[in-house]
Amino acid sequence: MEELILAYDFGTSGVKAILIDREGHVLSTSEEAYPLFNPEPLYVEQSTDDYWNAVCHVTRKVMETAGRSPEQVKGMSFSVQAYNTIPVDKEGNVLHSAISWLDGRAQEEAEAINHACGAELVRSQDFQCRMMWVKNKLPEIYEKTYAFLDCSGFLQYKCTGVMFVDKDYDGIVRHNPVIQEYLDATVAAAGIDQAKLPPFVEPCRVYGLTDKRGAADLGLREGIPVFGGMSDVPAAAAGCACTKEGEAHLYLGTSGWLSALIREPVAGAPGSYLISSINPELLIYGGCTNSCCKMLNWTIDRFFAREHEELGADIFSYINEEVEKIDPGCDGLYAAPWLFGEQFPVCDANARAMFFNIREDHSRMHFIEAAMESICFSMKWQIELFMKDTGKSLDEIAVNGGGSLSDHWMQMMADITGLVVNVPQETCHSGAIGAGIAAAIGLGWCGFDDAGTFIKFDKTFFPRKEYKELYEEKYGRFKELYAISKEIFKKLNG
Repeated sequence: MEELILAYDFGTSGVKAILIDREGHVLSTSEEAYPLFNPEPLYVEQSTDDYWNAVCHVTRKVMETAGRSPEQVKGMSFSVQAYNTIPVDKEGNVLHSAISWLDGRAQEEAEAINHACGAELVRSQDFQCRMMWVKNKLPEIYEKTYAFLDCSGFLQYKCTGVMFVDKDYDGIVRHNPVIQEYLDATVAAAGIDQAKLPPFVEPCRVYGLTDKRGAADLGLREGIPVFGGMSDVPAAAAGCACTKEGEAHLYLGTSGWLSALIREPVAGAPGSYLISSINPELLIYGGCTNSCCKMLNWTIDRFFAREHEELGADIFSYINEEVEKIDPGCDGLYAAPWLFGEQFPVCDANARAMFFNIREDHSRMHFIEAAMESICFSMKWQIELFMKDTGKSLDEIAVNGGGSLSDHWMQMMADITGLVVNVPQETCHSGAIGAGIAAAIGLGWCGFDDAGTFIKFDKTFFPRKEYKELYEEKYGRFKELYAISKEIFKKLNG
């Protein structure tokens, strides 16, 4: 009987499900969106009912489309948006809407933790700060909270009915001592009850089995192994064949980030992070740009609303064709992508997006080109900080996510970063494929060394020397724009 894996990419704006076989072939896909809510300035929340309903819908749809039976599913795994905070009671009842990773409400708590630690260790988006915010602002909810779950923990609980695994279970991640010291210090500074923190399970180990309720909701069978989930960062890296030391990739989705696999921890620039990779022997050095395709989509919706309404998803083909007519450098127009503040390479919750140096001869398409450039500059800045912090260099980089579908954007990325850019065939499903690789390793279908056999690359872009000087000069001015604007951002938004 054909053996299959159900894998999910649970993003900021929607969930994708894929059904894959033992060779990594994608048999069917399904996706469903869910909204973000902004109840107050800097607040960004989502409904956990929306989360679970979307997962159930795409699961049933992907099985139906493929024409496969639940008996063929041998494993499940989730890639999820990171840094969400979901307080639940002992019965698993959700006590507050999911606080999104985009949320910036916990800036005071971040400052308090950093002051107590004597160093800039956390940002307002980090889970310690959100939990401290709940404790300070919603003490009744904090007292009722049995566990603060992230998306992965919440979805795994809904599938299996398991909220906590045995603390002696050998799948629990043993953090690198440097990372563990950081976690212990920041959690203590926040005054958080560590008993409310559920332990994590390595991505390639079984978290639990689908129970009667979870299986019924999903339209599956009881007893399917659900493997420890990953955040979207290590999953996207695995889905881009980055499983070995020295390999790196960029993800261009709603948010965007750099992931570079290293063996030894380093003290990174403000806003950078060190997290576990799919391979327990390696760490990921990275950092997140809050608004990536979110910035591009915002620009499209503001300048091409009529065309977007008429063309629907075909708007991106139209944009990619038209933007080719704009010269590299965008005729002097600049943009900054900080719609929701920024984490990395700029660590500033008060920063905001902008267009700068607008001239009479700039067209609507110039603003699209400038938005694309701003993301490339942000990614180049991340790469620059990585090389400074680690002393390592890069010659090429893989890129996945929806943004990598644009050949124009990928050529621009190569030109601006000066790196060879490689794009995988299943670029829009890389996060889910990365989750699928975790399940495949857990089931014994492959190992870390040959996990890359799941991935095939079909596009490569080389930097063009004739644009090197142009983009280096503009990149320097892009960085200057933040330097001269940060105090104004603080006055306006602080």
